[in-house]
Amino acid sequence: MKGLRGIISHYRKLSDREIMAETSKGILMGPRKPLKDKIEFKDLMKPERNFFSESEHDADYVSSFRFGHFNIPDIIAGSARGVSYIGGMNLGSGLIREGLVDDLESLRDFMVEKKLGILDVVSREEDEHLRMDVRVYECIECSGLPNIGRPICFFEAGIISGALSEILGLRVDAYERRCWTNGYSFCQFDVVAEP
Repeated sequence: MKGLRGIISHYRKLSDREIMAETSKGILMGPRKPLKDKIEFKDLMKPERNFFSESEHDADYVSSFRFGHFNIPDIIAGSARGVSYIGGMNLGSGLIREGLVDDLESLRDFMVEKKLGILDVVSREEDEHLRMDVRVYECIECSGLPNIGRPICFFEAGIISGALSEILGLRVDAYERRCWTNGYSFCQFDVVAEP
């Protein structure tokens, strides 16, 4: 994984700049202005993934994932969010239970190997709850998609929640606050573990 530390450092600096430039007014919005009301079919084929684009067929790989993932009729799209989150939770917890992943570092390595994104634990605080700022760079689900004014990475939030629940033996919730699809160049998840 040559270059992984460098790309994480690059994205941390970029994300810090974008957070400083964001507009809030009750809704987090990154520096890219809203461009569309919804994601269109043609948007699914345009990933922006510097690290993963070194792989010859990354755009094809991302497009294939997105074709299946976003092939949900609008009528059930609301319920699909929960289904996507639960699917991610099942994957995250299954990786731990099956011994394929045993900690956050090996989860990051798994996500990079499978080209799901680059996991980065930016901060960790403990008071009555464990709180973490977890980011995913070059996320397979959203990297390069237009700004539609809201985050969409429920699958990745589920992976983080499921894996950390198994690792910590606690109930863990992951909520995405920042995403490509609300104007940023990264995904940011607020993670809370409850005793």
